[in-house]
Order: sequence, then C-alpha cells, then structure tokens
Amino acid sequence: MRERRGAGAGLVALAVGLPLLVAAIVMAVVFTGTGVVGRSPLHRAVDRYLEALGGGGTARAAGPGSACPDGAPDPADALRGLAPRFGHHIVSSTESGDSAAVNVDLVPVGGDPVAVLLELRRTGDRWDVCASTGRMVIDPF
Repeated sequence: MRERRGAGAGLVALAVGLPLLVAAIVMAVVFTGTGVVGRSPLHRAVDRYLEALGGGGTARAAGPGSACPDGAPDPADALRGLAPRFGHHIVSSTESGDSAAVNVDLVPVGGDPVAVLLELRRTGDRWDVCASTGRMVIDPF
C-alpha cells in the first residue's frame, strides 16, 4: 500500500510540474530578456530605428528602393514631436504579406508612456518604417 501512495504522489507532482515547465519554456521563447515580444526581423527593425531616434541620433526610416509610398514624410519628426528623447516598448504587431503595423509605447525621459502606431513595408528581407500615426488616443467608453 505504501508503494501505491508514493506512485500516486509522483503522478500528481508530474501532473502539476509538467504544465509549469511547459509554460516556463513558452515564456522564455516568446519573451526576450528585455521583455520585448518575440525578436522577429520586424521587431528588430523597429528597435534599431527607435533606439537611434530615442537616443537623440538619426535613423533612416526607408532605405534605397523602399516599398514605402513616395513622398511620405519621415516619421522621425512626428515621433520627436512627442518626445525628443525616449525609450520604447513594443506592445504588439500585425503582419500581412509585405506590410506591417507595430504598436509601440514611447517612454519619454521623466514622462508617461505615449502609444504610437508605426507602419512598415518590407523590401526583400529589410523592413522600413514608412509612417507613424503619432499619438494614439483610445476612447475608454
């Protein structure tokens, strides 16, 4: 009888521990060490662009031969208008073919986060930031 109880306890521990282990592995794969949702090429392009701008530097929104619409203004001016220096956090993104939209929280130095939407286009294997809607306002009602 004693052996049966030990085997049952082992099965219970396995039933509880296995899902926790799987959840930990999934979280490790989905989130990077910085808490940014999955590091896809799309997210890396947004990170590079915003890190340069947020640090006070310059960033090229669209590279040569970009799929961005002709004559579109560089989104850097709109983003700097919201905050001259900022950090950022990618909240979510959607991707359809060669177009993508990335929701980002800009985190100004000493200020509250500002939600923005970046529109990107893919040219070959490169993602270019084409536009920013600027400040996003969501009506809570």
